[in-house]
Amino acid sequence: MKSKYWIIYTTIGVLLSIVTLLTSIQMIAFNMGHYRNSFEKYDISNETGMDQENLEYVMRDLLNYLQDEKDVLDTRAIVKGEEREVFGERERLHMIDVKELFIKGEAVRNIGLIFMGLFVILLVMKDKWWKQNLSKTLFYTGIGNILLLGLFLLLMYFDFNKYFTYFHVIFFDNDLWILDPKTEILIQMVPEAFFYDTAVKIIGLFVSSIIAIAALGYTFYRSQTIWKAK
Repeated sequence: MKSKYWIIYTTIGVLLSIVTLLTSIQMIAFNMGHYRNSFEKYDISNETGMDQENLEYVMRDLLNYLQDEKDVLDTRAIVKGEEREVFGERERLHMIDVKELFIKGEAVRNIGLIFMGLFVILLVMKDKWWKQNLSKTLFYTGIGNILLLGLFLLLMYFDFNKYFTYFHVIFFDNDLWILDPKTEILIQMVPEAFFYDTAVKIIGLFVSSIIAIAALGYTFYRSQTIWKAK
């Protein structure tokens, strides 16, 4: 029998998906080890003319900027034996857009967490079967996300560039994201292959989290069912 509060349970499932995805994105996007591995994997020192130490310094400074810990992206480093400002005007303007995207994403995640908490409190007060219904919500949310992400991974595998372009067209209202790999260090530091690896890691972390949530929901639902049967 469908709960009369099914809209609230559905909303919790959607919010849980969004919160988990945005958390996964932030955990990978601000993981310095992820960039360090990429620098070695794609020989970024050779591409940029910066040694590993300067690469890591530049990336830390960039991540601090994206996390709103500094106001201006004015990074200077040793490039091809000469100290210079790393990022040009076009790169800095694009990072303003990226920073805004991260800030908005964090705000959406935090608001989602607050509303999830409020909805759960409401259900505890109003629905005497909230434990069983919430458990089923966790389980079906996990299954639904796994199926959708499986399809997305398949599409990404066959034509990552196509969906990478769609992402930028949807989230940016300009073409500042189109950078020249011959002259602009930002795209040399994080080439398209890096973004593919990043997407795979984000999806992997998200799926692992969702599987854990689904397993928790299923286990709790089974325990409630068994307890009621006794």
